[in-house]
Amino acid sequence: MRDKQREEIALFEKIKDGEINSFNILFDEYYLPLCNFAFLFLKNKEQTEEIVSDVFTKIWQKRNEIFITESLRSYLYKMTRNAIISFFRKEKHEFVSMQIDFDIYELITPETLLLHEELEEKIDQLIGGLPKKSGLVFRMKKVDGLKYKEIAEILDISEKTVENHITNAVKKIKTALEENPELIRYFKK
Repeated sequence: MRDKQREEIALFEKIKDGEINSFNILFDEYYLPLCNFAFLFLKNKEQTEEIVSDVFTKIWQKRNEIFITESLRSYLYKMTRNAIISFFRKEKHEFVSMQIDFDIYELITPETLLLHEELEEKIDQLIGGLPKKSGLVFRMKKVDGLKYKEIAEILDISEKTVENHITNAVKKIKTALEENPELIRYFKK
């Protein structure tokens, strides 16, 4: 078990003991990344914030019933994914598992908000121009910092498929970077 996983499990054990400060640490670390993830599907800031807030509320309320054995981060993303699915089912939207048709989405991250408006548009065009699933997987890996295994679990696809999406995205991005060298700094992460 990796150190990060041990730290997450130890943090969650403190949350189970009712330590609100530990819960606040968890919230501060994951609220924004989960909002960015949820926004890709909901495309509505208020709904996104409501769903992610509900996820954290449920975590606090059911903290003694939750058992984390692997990755707390993966657990949070899966919980958010399931909350999104439930939301769409309640709203009677057509939504079948995570095989969503990811038509048009925007990249909303703190990094892009700090970039110059023109640079931000180029990045959005570049990632938005990727094949739908490749763009989502690339964003989850490079922006949200998830591992291949975590992405595979969240999207219910194989790790090999995640790897293929990343490879395809990187090939397309390399070509675009040759034409837009000012973007290289953003993609070096």
